[in-house]
Formats: sequence, structure tokens, C-alpha cells
Amino acid sequence: MIMELVDIQDLDAGDEILISCQSCFKYLKVLRKPVISPTKKHWSTHQQLYKGVKCSTRRNEFVRTWTGINGKIYNRDIKEWGFGPDDHNHNHYVDLNHRQIILVKKNK
Repeated sequence: MIMELVDIQDLDAGDEILISCQSCFKYLKVLRKPVISPTKKHWSTHQQLYKGVKCSTRRNEFVRTWTGINGKIYNRDIKEWGFGPDDHNHNHYVDLNHRQIILVKKNK
């Protein structure tokens, strides 16, 4: 497996990529080919930008429970990004404009 840096215009549906996100890497599978937005432009260069790209990834959700010093029980919903090509359970749009994108697997 050879990983390489690619630009957003080189992506196709089915490609698997890595991007940096919140001080870690996020493993994404591109679900739709990136499309140039008719209205979005860079604020200083006025260059046309791409719309958010629909991608899938894994998101782990769990509840953390602890007891405070006053004896009260607290619950917090925790959502973390999972890593890997399997078990993707979350679809969302990602802004890939001006991002370093590492191509892991090209859809053939």
C-alpha cells in the first residue's frame, strides 16, 4: 500500500483517505465525487472552492459515568472518531478545501 498526498480534484467516489482532525487522523471513505461550488470563493484570492464532500467514517459513542464528591452520579455522552476502513457507521460532509489529504486506497 502506497500512501500519497493528493488534491481534492483528484478524488473519486469510493476512495479511502486520511485527514488530520483534532490532533489525530480521521479515516474517511469518499461517498460522492467532489463538486465545485457555484457560490463559495476564497476570501482573498476569490478562487472557486469545492462544496463539502460526503464521506463515511466510524464514530464510537458511549456513556461515561462517575460519582462526584457530593455523591451525585454524573453521566456524559462521549463521541469519538474511530479509525480504520471497517464498520463505518456515520456519514457527514467534510470541507476538504486547502487540506492535506493522504490517499490510502484508490477506487478502481
